[in-house]
Amino acid sequence: MPVSSTDPFWEAGLARLKAGTTYHYSIGGSPDNTFTTAPRKAFRFDVEADVGDSGDAARVRATQEQIAADKPAFVIVAGDLTYGNVNGQAAVDRHFDDVMAWSRRAAYMPAWGNHEWDSSGDDLRNYKGRFTIPNGQASPGAPAQGCCGEDWGWFDAGGVRFISYPEPYAHATWDDWQSKAGPLMASAQANPRIHFIVTFGHRPAYSSGYHSGESALASILDAFGDRYSKYVLNLNGHSHNYERFEPIHHVVHLTAAGGGAPLEPWKSKDSRTAFRALHLEHVRVDVTATRIQIQAVCGATTSGDGSTCRTGEVIDTYTVRR
Repeated sequence: MPVSSTDPFWEAGLARLKAGTTYHYSIGGSPDNTFTTAPRKAFRFDVEADVGDSGDAARVRATQEQIAADKPAFVIVAGDLTYGNVNGQAAVDRHFDDVMAWSRRAAYMPAWGNHEWDSSGDDLRNYKGRFTIPNGQASPGAPAQGCCGEDWGWFDAGGVRFISYPEPYAHATWDDWQSKAGPLMASAQANPRIHFIVTFGHRPAYSSGYHSGESALASILDAFGDRYSKYVLNLNGHSHNYERFEPIHHVVHLTAAGGGAPLEPWKSKDSRTAFRALHLEHVRVDVTATRIQIQAVCGATTSGDGSTCRTGEVIDTYTVRR
Protein backbone atom coordinates (compact mmCIF):
# COMPACT_ATOMS: atom_id res chain seq x y z
CA MET A 1 0.00 0.00 0.00
CA PRO A 2 1.13 3.61 -0.53
CA VAL A 3 2.78 5.12 2.54
CA SER A 4 2.57 8.81 1.60
CA SER A 5 -0.79 9.37 3.26
CA THR A 6 -2.81 7.97 6.14
CA ASP A 7 -5.97 8.18 4.06
CA PRO A 8 -7.49 4.90 2.87
CA PHE A 9 -6.77 3.86 -0.71
CA TRP A 10 -9.35 2.12 -2.83
CA GLU A 11 -8.58 0.21 -6.00
CA ALA A 12 -11.21 -0.95 -8.47
CA GLY A 13 -10.55 -3.58 -11.10
CA LEU A 14 -12.50 -3.41 -14.35
CA ALA A 15 -12.97 -6.47 -16.56
CA ARG A 16 -14.33 -7.15 -20.05
CA LEU A 17 -13.32 -3.75 -21.42
CA LYS A 18 -13.09 -3.39 -25.19
CA ALA A 19 -10.13 -1.79 -26.95
CA GLY A 20 -10.62 1.67 -28.40
CA THR A 21 -13.77 2.27 -26.38
CA THR A 22 -14.70 5.30 -24.24
CA TYR A 23 -16.15 4.59 -20.80
CA HIS A 24 -17.79 6.93 -18.29
CA TYR A 25 -17.10 6.83 -14.56
CA SER A 26 -17.76 8.75 -11.35
CA ILE A 27 -16.03 8.34 -7.98
CA GLY A 28 -17.78 9.25 -4.74
CA GLY A 29 -20.33 11.44 -6.44
CA SER A 30 -17.75 13.30 -8.53
CA PRO A 31 -18.71 14.80 -11.90
CA ASP A 32 -18.87 12.47 -14.87
CA ASN A 33 -15.44 11.57 -16.27
CA THR A 34 -14.38 9.45 -19.22
CA PHE A 35 -11.42 7.31 -20.22
CA THR A 36 -10.65 5.44 -23.42
CA THR A 37 -9.05 2.02 -23.51
CA ALA A 38 -5.95 1.14 -25.54
CA PRO A 39 -6.47 2.20 -29.15
CA ARG A 40 -6.86 -0.22 -32.03
CA LYS A 41 -5.37 1.91 -34.81
CA ALA A 42 -3.85 5.40 -35.04
CA PHE A 43 -3.28 7.09 -31.70
CA ARG A 44 -1.32 9.69 -29.75
CA PHE A 45 0.69 9.29 -26.58
CA ASP A 46 2.86 11.73 -24.64
CA VAL A 47 6.14 11.29 -22.77
CA GLU A 48 7.70 13.08 -19.82
CA ALA A 49 10.12 12.21 -17.03
CA ASP A 50 11.75 13.71 -13.95
CA VAL A 51 8.62 15.56 -12.95
CA GLY A 52 8.20 16.39 -9.25
CA ASP A 53 5.31 18.43 -7.89
CA SER A 54 4.07 22.00 -8.17
CA GLY A 55 4.82 22.74 -4.53
CA ASP A 56 8.56 22.24 -5.08
CA ALA A 57 8.92 22.86 -8.83
CA ALA A 58 6.60 25.67 -9.86
CA ARG A 59 6.41 24.76 -13.56
CA VAL A 60 5.20 21.19 -13.07
CA ARG A 61 1.52 22.06 -13.29
CA ALA A 62 2.01 24.00 -16.54
CA THR A 63 3.60 20.96 -18.19
CA GLN A 64 0.74 18.73 -17.09
CA GLU A 65 -1.76 21.17 -18.56
CA GLN A 66 0.15 21.13 -21.86
CA ILE A 67 -0.06 17.35 -21.88
CA ALA A 68 -3.79 17.46 -21.13
CA ALA A 69 -4.29 19.75 -24.13
CA ASP A 70 -2.68 17.13 -26.38
CA LYS A 71 -5.45 14.65 -25.46
CA PRO A 72 -3.16 11.61 -25.51
CA ALA A 73 -4.42 8.06 -25.15
CA PHE A 74 -1.83 7.53 -22.41
CA VAL A 75 1.26 9.18 -20.95
CA ILE A 76 4.59 7.43 -20.40
CA VAL A 77 6.32 8.88 -17.34
CA ALA A 78 9.86 7.52 -17.51
CA GLY A 79 10.91 7.63 -13.88
CA ASP A 80 11.65 10.07 -11.06
CA LEU A 81 7.97 10.73 -10.69
CA THR A 82 7.60 12.74 -7.46
CA TYR A 83 10.97 13.33 -5.72
CA GLY A 84 9.28 12.34 -2.48
CA ASN A 85 12.64 11.15 -1.15
CA VAL A 86 13.96 14.73 -1.40
CA ASN A 87 10.88 16.89 -0.82
CA GLY A 88 8.95 14.78 1.67
CA GLN A 89 5.96 12.50 1.48
CA ALA A 90 3.55 15.38 0.88
CA ALA A 91 5.24 15.83 -2.51
CA VAL A 92 4.01 12.39 -3.54
CA ASP A 93 0.37 13.32 -3.05
CA ARG A 94 0.88 16.74 -4.68
CA HIS A 95 2.38 15.09 -7.76
CA PHE A 96 -0.64 12.88 -8.23
CA ASP A 97 -2.90 15.89 -7.77
CA ASP A 98 -0.92 17.77 -10.45
CA VAL A 99 -1.15 15.03 -13.06
CA MET A 100 -4.92 14.82 -12.65
CA ALA A 101 -4.92 17.53 -15.33
CA TRP A 102 -4.66 14.58 -17.73
CA SER A 103 -4.85 11.36 -15.67
CA ARG A 104 -8.63 11.55 -15.31
CA ARG A 105 -8.81 10.64 -19.00
CA ALA A 106 -5.45 9.20 -20.06
CA ALA A 107 -3.64 6.24 -18.54
CA TYR A 108 -0.50 6.96 -16.51
CA MET A 109 2.12 4.44 -17.71
CA PRO A 110 5.18 4.67 -15.43
CA ALA A 111 8.69 3.32 -15.25
CA TRP A 112 10.52 3.58 -11.95
CA GLY A 113 13.49 5.92 -11.54
CA ASN A 114 16.29 6.12 -9.00
CA HIS A 115 14.38 8.62 -6.84
CA GLU A 116 11.67 6.02 -6.29
CA TRP A 117 13.93 3.57 -4.50
CA ASP A 118 17.65 4.25 -4.02
CA SER A 119 17.69 6.59 -1.01
CA SER A 120 15.83 7.02 2.25
CA GLY A 121 12.66 9.05 2.47
CA ASP A 122 10.64 7.19 -0.14
CA ASP A 123 10.25 3.70 -1.54
CA LEU A 124 8.45 1.72 -4.19
CA ARG A 125 5.40 1.05 -2.03
CA ASN A 126 4.14 4.53 -2.91
CA TYR A 127 4.15 3.62 -6.61
CA LYS A 128 3.53 -0.11 -6.82
CA GLY A 129 0.68 0.55 -4.40
CA ARG A 130 -0.90 3.01 -6.84
CA PHE A 131 -0.27 1.34 -10.20
CA THR A 132 -0.90 -2.02 -11.77
CA ILE A 133 1.84 -2.55 -14.35
CA PRO A 134 0.48 -4.45 -17.38
CA ASN A 135 2.04 -7.90 -17.55
CA GLY A 136 4.16 -6.91 -14.54
CA GLN A 137 7.45 -8.73 -14.00
CA ALA A 138 9.75 -9.09 -10.99
CA SER A 139 13.45 -8.21 -11.24
CA PRO A 140 16.30 -9.74 -9.23
CA GLY A 141 17.80 -7.40 -6.67
CA ALA A 142 14.65 -5.33 -6.19
CA PRO A 143 14.63 -3.52 -2.83
CA ALA A 144 12.85 -5.25 0.04
CA GLN A 145 10.42 -2.36 0.50
CA GLY A 146 8.04 -2.68 -2.41
CA CYS A 147 9.28 -6.12 -3.39
CA CYS A 148 8.42 -8.12 -5.41
CA GLY A 149 6.91 -7.74 -8.85
CA GLU A 150 5.84 -4.91 -11.13
CA ASP A 151 9.42 -3.78 -11.72
CA TRP A 152 8.72 -3.62 -15.46
CA GLY A 153 6.10 -4.79 -17.91
CA TRP A 154 4.76 -4.60 -21.42
CA PHE A 155 1.59 -3.82 -23.34
CA ASP A 156 0.31 -3.45 -26.91
CA ALA A 157 -1.45 -0.32 -28.14
CA GLY A 158 -2.55 0.03 -31.74
CA GLY A 159 0.21 -1.56 -33.78
CA VAL A 160 2.95 -0.94 -31.20
CA ARG A 161 4.45 -3.20 -28.55
CA PHE A 162 5.72 -1.18 -25.59
CA ILE A 163 8.26 -2.82 -23.26
CA SER A 164 9.54 -1.02 -20.17
CA TYR A 165 12.86 -1.82 -18.54
CA PRO A 166 13.71 -1.78 -14.83
CA GLU A 167 16.12 0.16 -12.70
CA PRO A 168 19.57 -1.49 -12.29
CA TYR A 169 18.91 -2.83 -8.81
CA ALA A 170 21.75 -5.33 -9.10
CA HIS A 171 24.24 -6.61 -11.66
CA ALA A 172 21.79 -9.33 -12.70
CA THR A 173 18.80 -7.03 -13.21
CA TRP A 174 19.32 -6.00 -16.82
CA ASP A 175 20.62 -9.46 -17.82
CA ASP A 176 17.38 -10.90 -16.48
CA TRP A 177 15.38 -8.27 -18.38
CA GLN A 178 17.27 -9.07 -21.59
CA SER A 179 16.38 -12.76 -21.30
CA LYS A 180 12.68 -11.95 -20.90
CA ALA A 181 12.37 -8.97 -23.25
CA GLY A 182 13.97 -10.89 -26.12
CA PRO A 183 11.05 -13.32 -26.54
CA LEU A 184 8.60 -10.40 -26.30
CA MET A 185 10.40 -8.68 -29.15
CA ALA A 186 10.57 -11.89 -31.16
CA SER A 187 6.83 -12.47 -30.85
CA ALA A 188 6.14 -8.84 -31.83
CA GLN A 189 8.49 -9.17 -34.81
CA ALA A 190 6.55 -12.22 -35.99
CA ASN A 191 3.12 -10.67 -35.40
CA PRO A 192 1.74 -8.95 -38.53
CA ARG A 193 -0.52 -6.78 -36.35
CA ILE A 194 2.51 -5.24 -34.61
CA HIS A 195 4.26 -2.59 -36.71
CA PHE A 196 6.72 -1.08 -34.21
CA ILE A 197 8.48 -1.97 -30.95
CA VAL A 198 9.22 0.78 -28.40
CA THR A 199 11.14 0.46 -25.13
CA PHE A 200 11.09 2.88 -22.22
CA GLY A 201 12.75 3.24 -18.83
CA HIS A 202 14.50 5.78 -16.67
CA ARG A 203 18.21 5.32 -17.37
CA PRO A 204 19.58 6.35 -20.78
CA ALA A 205 21.59 4.03 -22.95
CA TYR A 206 23.09 7.10 -24.61
CA SER A 207 23.38 10.61 -23.19
CA SER A 208 25.55 13.72 -23.41
CA GLY A 209 23.72 15.18 -20.41
CA TYR A 210 24.45 15.38 -16.72
CA HIS A 211 24.16 11.59 -16.40
CA SER A 212 26.11 9.59 -18.95
CA GLY A 213 24.66 6.64 -20.82
CA GLU A 214 24.64 3.16 -19.31
CA SER A 215 26.99 0.98 -21.36
CA ALA A 216 25.47 -2.30 -20.17
CA LEU A 217 22.01 -1.15 -21.22
CA ALA A 218 23.34 0.19 -24.52
CA SER A 219 24.86 -3.19 -25.35
CA ILE A 220 21.54 -4.93 -24.78
CA LEU A 221 19.47 -2.43 -26.77
CA ASP A 222 22.02 -2.33 -29.60
CA ALA A 223 21.76 -6.10 -29.98
CA PHE A 224 17.96 -5.93 -30.01
CA GLY A 225 18.09 -3.19 -32.65
CA ASP A 226 20.27 -5.31 -34.90
CA ARG A 227 18.07 -8.37 -34.49
CA TYR A 228 14.53 -6.95 -34.63
CA SER A 229 13.74 -4.52 -37.45
CA LYS A 230 10.50 -3.38 -35.80
CA TYR A 231 12.43 -2.08 -32.77
CA VAL A 232 12.86 1.60 -33.59
CA LEU A 233 12.56 3.82 -30.48
CA ASN A 234 13.80 3.98 -26.88
CA LEU A 235 12.43 6.58 -24.45
CA ASN A 236 14.12 7.56 -21.19
CA GLY A 237 14.71 10.23 -18.55
CA HIS A 238 17.38 10.75 -15.85
CA SER A 239 19.39 13.64 -17.35
CA HIS A 240 17.17 16.71 -16.99
CA ASN A 241 17.16 17.84 -20.60
CA TYR A 242 15.83 16.92 -24.03
CA GLU A 243 18.08 14.95 -26.36
CA ARG A 244 17.45 12.93 -29.52
CA PHE A 245 20.11 10.78 -31.13
CA GLU A 246 20.42 9.72 -34.73
CA PRO A 247 19.49 6.03 -35.03
CA ILE A 248 22.07 3.85 -33.28
CA HIS A 249 21.85 0.21 -34.36
CA HIS A 250 18.57 1.25 -36.03
CA VAL A 251 17.06 2.63 -32.78
CA VAL A 252 16.33 6.30 -31.99
CA HIS A 253 17.21 7.09 -28.37
CA LEU A 254 15.31 10.00 -26.86
CA THR A 255 15.67 11.66 -23.45
CA ALA A 256 12.50 13.50 -22.43
CA ALA A 257 13.39 14.55 -18.89
CA GLY A 258 12.06 18.10 -18.81
CA GLY A 259 8.87 17.30 -16.91
CA GLY A 260 9.39 19.94 -14.24
CA ALA A 261 12.36 19.13 -12.00
CA PRO A 262 15.28 21.61 -12.13
CA LEU A 263 17.37 21.35 -15.29
CA GLU A 264 20.90 19.92 -15.21
CA PRO A 265 23.89 21.13 -17.27
CA TRP A 266 25.39 19.28 -20.20
CA LYS A 267 28.49 17.26 -19.35
CA SER A 268 29.76 16.27 -22.80
CA LYS A 269 29.06 16.23 -26.53
CA ASP A 270 28.29 13.29 -28.78
CA SER A 271 28.59 13.44 -32.57
CA ARG A 272 25.54 11.19 -32.84
CA THR A 273 23.24 13.74 -31.14
CA ALA A 274 20.71 14.98 -33.68
CA PHE A 275 19.18 17.66 -31.45
CA ARG A 276 19.32 18.69 -27.81
CA ALA A 277 17.82 21.44 -25.67
CA LEU A 278 18.18 22.49 -22.05
CA HIS A 279 14.60 23.52 -21.37
CA LEU A 280 11.45 22.08 -19.85
CA GLU A 281 9.50 20.11 -22.43
CA HIS A 282 7.32 17.12 -23.07
CA VAL A 283 7.14 14.85 -26.09
CA ARG A 284 4.06 14.27 -28.23
CA VAL A 285 4.01 11.11 -30.35
CA ASP A 286 1.51 10.32 -33.11
CA VAL A 287 1.40 6.75 -34.37
CA THR A 288 -0.12 5.19 -37.49
CA ALA A 289 0.45 1.83 -39.16
CA THR A 290 3.29 3.31 -41.23
CA ARG A 291 4.98 5.96 -39.08
CA ILE A 292 5.81 7.31 -35.63
CA GLN A 293 5.95 11.11 -35.57
CA ILE A 294 7.83 12.62 -32.63
CA GLN A 295 7.45 16.25 -31.55
CA ALA A 296 9.23 17.87 -28.61
CA VAL A 297 7.09 20.69 -27.21
CA CYS A 298 8.60 23.68 -25.39
CA GLY A 299 7.51 24.07 -21.79
CA ALA A 300 7.59 26.97 -19.37
CA THR A 301 10.72 29.07 -18.93
CA THR A 302 12.94 28.69 -15.86
CA SER A 303 16.12 30.29 -14.55
CA GLY A 304 18.06 27.17 -15.55
CA ASP A 305 17.24 27.35 -19.27
CA GLY A 306 20.14 26.84 -21.64
CA SER A 307 17.90 27.03 -24.71
CA THR A 308 15.32 29.58 -25.84
CA CYS A 309 11.86 28.72 -27.16
CA ARG A 310 8.25 29.85 -26.92
CA THR A 311 5.90 27.90 -24.69
CA GLY A 312 4.02 25.43 -26.88
CA GLU A 313 6.48 25.69 -29.77
CA VAL A 314 7.60 22.44 -31.39
CA ILE A 315 11.38 22.55 -30.94
CA ASP A 316 12.23 19.22 -32.56
CA THR A 317 10.45 16.82 -34.85
CA TYR A 318 11.39 13.44 -36.26
CA THR A 319 9.50 10.70 -38.08
CA VAL A 320 10.22 6.98 -37.98
CA ARG A 321 8.80 5.17 -41.00
CA ARG A 322 8.25 1.51 -41.78
